[in-house]
Amino acid sequence: MTSELFDKAAGDWDKNSLRLQLARSVAAAIKNTVPLNNDMSALEIGCGTGLITTELAPHLKSIVATDTSGGMLWVLQEKINGQSLANIETMQLDLAADDNPLAGRSFNLIYSSMTLHHIKNTAAVLQKCRQLLAPEGFLAIADLEKEDGTFHGDMGGVEHLGFAPGQLAELVSKSGFSQLNIATAHVITKENAQRQVRDYPVFLLTARRGEP
Repeated sequence: MTSELFDKAAGDWDKNSLRLQLARSVAAAIKNTVPLNNDMSALEIGCGTGLITTELAPHLKSIVATDTSGGMLWVLQEKINGQSLANIETMQLDLAADDNPLAGRSFNLIYSSMTLHHIKNTAAVLQKCRQLLAPEGFLAIADLEKEDGTFHGDMGGVEHLGFAPGQLAELVSKSGFSQLNIATAHVITKENAQRQVRDYPVFLLTARRGEP
């Protein structure tokens, strides 16, 4: 799905009950795994309408919520205004493409959910995450376990059919992270395009950046 398609989908994004359940589960898994506190600054990659960011905001000092879709960010900004969520900043950003994103800033936590499988160069984004994290900062990635191509009805913008968690963990380790942990965060049960009701597990991988 391209940014334009995400823009068109933004208005109805939060009406999908499966999406809401997933966001709650991932937010809970992050809170249970990462020791969040109100001194921490965070960055979300691929925030969408902010379903996870709005869950985590009360537990963090600040969040920069980024997405390539202006439509998604508009919906999130409406939530920020309506709920007076003063510690959330929105930013239209393609971390995979921008040469010098967020120059001079660093974060204690970088997280994403169901975003990495839309990014072709996984290793490059992991390297940028490491550069943006403060020493001992946390990385938290939720995404699909490797699937057979039946999860997405529309394959536009899909670069990976999920990830084998062990292989992604190896890539994260090679990118300069340690203290890796992988656990199932949620299972999406839905009818796919082949009219089969299937379970699609979503894992949460957490890791920490070591010293420079």
